[in-house]
Amino acid sequence: MQKKINVLIDGLGGDVGQGVAKALMMSTLPITIFGACISSSSSWLHKIEHSYIFPYINDVKFISFLIDFINYHNIDIYFPTIDSGIKKIAEYKKTIEEQTKCIVFVDPIEKVDICDDKYTTVKFLEKEGFSAPRSILPNEDEIDNFIESVGYPFIIKTRSGNGAKEVFLAKSYNDYAPYLGNENYMFQEYIPSEGGEYTSGIYLGDDGEVKGICTLERELRCGSTYKAKRIDNEVLEEPLKQIAMSLGMKYLNIQSMRKGDILYPFEFNGRFSGTTGIISKVFNAPEMFIKEKVLNELLPVNQNNHIFYVMRYFEEVYVSVQEVEALEKRSKELI
Repeated sequence: MQKKINVLIDGLGGDVGQGVAKALMMSTLPITIFGACISSSSSWLHKIEHSYIFPYINDVKFISFLIDFINYHNIDIYFPTIDSGIKKIAEYKKTIEEQTKCIVFVDPIEKVDICDDKYTTVKFLEKEGFSAPRSILPNEDEIDNFIESVGYPFIIKTRSGNGAKEVFLAKSYNDYAPYLGNENYMFQEYIPSEGGEYTSGIYLGDDGEVKGICTLERELRCGSTYKAKRIDNEVLEEPLKQIAMSLGMKYLNIQSMRKGDILYPFEFNGRFSGTTGIISKVFNAPEMFIKEKVLNELLPVNQNNHIFYVMRYFEEVYVSVQEVEALEKRSKELI
């Protein structure tokens, strides 16, 4: 009988952590899920039997706490999903793995940095010869040539962030002037929405081959995918595969705008994304990682070309006072 595989997922209050949990709940592998988040009001802590409230990831004692938790519960795989914590986990990945028997699903910090900084993302794409929207840092030396090239409107956005936060359209000098000299922001070519916005998940096998790709043409609500249609278009997806292989991350989420028959990536997420649960209908990336790393399986290339639509909706989770108190009690016992 195959032993249980213990998996820790943090950030269960967010759609990324929930997507990973959904994917693993679909798996036929003997998986026990341990879920964590920072508040007893995080809904999915009440949908997972082994759930705990964790300290904030910026707590100075978090890494030692995490190592103790992993060792106590014999965690085999740790899936970090919190944007603000991915870099920290990447920095301490070697320490965590050396002091536990756990495999941490995060790539080297230099690759995480390419994804975390949207300007660095564009520079990577340009350097490797891939299509990308023209982008500059907001300095006065380049702005005239930039506007002459891309025209109005163009996009102003922070170099780090998620969920379409702090993204603006500049239609005149007055719109962009306050940002000149502030290199926390970047100016980027605006690609009209007529071609559609796309999000793609790509899983790279240990042999360097793309084992799964799924691209969704999507509609957004509050910066997250709300409705989508899976597309199966080799012309659009082949450059994305090449990008994933060039960057060499186990899982890469690429967000793009379409112009003609070309997708122009504008953002990478070097982690699982909020669409991981949706993409598991095509290929189950968290399960694939477990098969490779724990079961030592050689993965075949996923051939699923099923076209489907997906729509998201809100769902309520009801819990008793006693259940909340039990969650808080077992979490306090960890510290």
